[in-house]
Amino acid sequence: MRAALAVVALVLFPATAFAQSSDDTRAAATARPAVVLVTVGWHGWVRDTRTGEVFGGRTGYDVAVTCAGTVISADGYVATASHCVHTGPLGGAGALFAAAVAELKKAGRVGDEGKAAAQFADHGVAEGASPDRPLDRDIRVERRDRDGRDVAPATVVDLTAPDAGDVAVLKVERTGLPTVAIRPDAPEVGTEVTVLGHSSTEDLEVDHRGGAIAGRREQNGKPYLEFAGTITRGQSGGPVVDGTGALVGVVGRVSAESHTVAASASTLADLVRGKGIQLVPGPGDLAYRTGVERYFADDYDGAVESFDAALAAGHPRAAEYRESALGRGGAATSPGTLGLLAVLCGCLGLAGLAGAVGMVVERSRAGRKPALVSTVDD
Repeated sequence: MRAALAVVALVLFPATAFAQSSDDTRAAATARPAVVLVTVGWHGWVRDTRTGEVFGGRTGYDVAVTCAGTVISADGYVATASHCVHTGPLGGAGALFAAAVAELKKAGRVGDEGKAAAQFADHGVAEGASPDRPLDRDIRVERRDRDGRDVAPATVVDLTAPDAGDVAVLKVERTGLPTVAIRPDAPEVGTEVTVLGHSSTEDLEVDHRGGAIAGRREQNGKPYLEFAGTITRGQSGGPVVDGTGALVGVVGRVSAESHTVAASASTLADLVRGKGIQLVPGPGDLAYRTGVERYFADDYDGAVESFDAALAAGHPRAAEYRESALGRGGAATSPGTLGLLAVLCGCLGLAGLAGAVGMVVERSRAGRKPALVSTVDD
């Protein structure tokens, strides 16, 4: 049995940082189903350990931050940056420190915001309603599905320190989600990559840019990849993928040298190891990825058939490219084939589904020129 391999992920860089190409567009099309928005709500107070003064008034601060995330397992596991969900100074505490600085500036008590922020980082503590209570943290993962927007609460499975790995794994109570793959080895400097992210949190649309790895570094014993250019607030945590669509890094913070850094995918692989997380494609992933490959190879008949197979498996984003393939001259799948696909997708497990979809699509295309599709042996 052979199945198409083409997987990608997300995070948005400014248009000036990367140039787009047809390869980037294809990568974005493949990755889009796995893109999620991670919103973290923080509630708490800030205390100055030198003076004992507590900031936040009677009700405390409520701060919401957004990051990108990528589904890595069909069973609801999501990768993002640790600093997006970490409670420490580089995470939620830092967000509350910023709120305290803003409040003090409004009251005329702060002149140099940078200096005030540094003092809170050195002498501030973010806490709950009492010194012995932690911050309140509410994590939500939002994605587009066939019915519109799906929002689910998330919990933290595990995470590294923000300055030693900057990777976190979340869990949402969802199954059958579209996924991306994780590359097992580190790419070399100069490797072409694609980064994607939400151009808008209102409609969850995804933007993308292509570029190359500019350097590699190690910080606190953890490997990182470097890129020229910067990211904007809310775009951390998204994946960086190579030309095959495999995840090579998770976008982190901007360093002092104004380079964007991404935690190596090897750190993520280490984090999930031994936790029973199945890094397998979701229902319809293989058919969808085959459809994308065929679409960009100008095989619009084959693309329509593959997208129909993905839709029959419940894939959330196949309809868009199916319509585009039809608009470019692709022929609609026969009703008999659609019915057979629906039965197969309803009765078979993931492994069986991947094989059955491949057989139905290939047999229905007998006599046609085969599409240029990258494949791997199962």
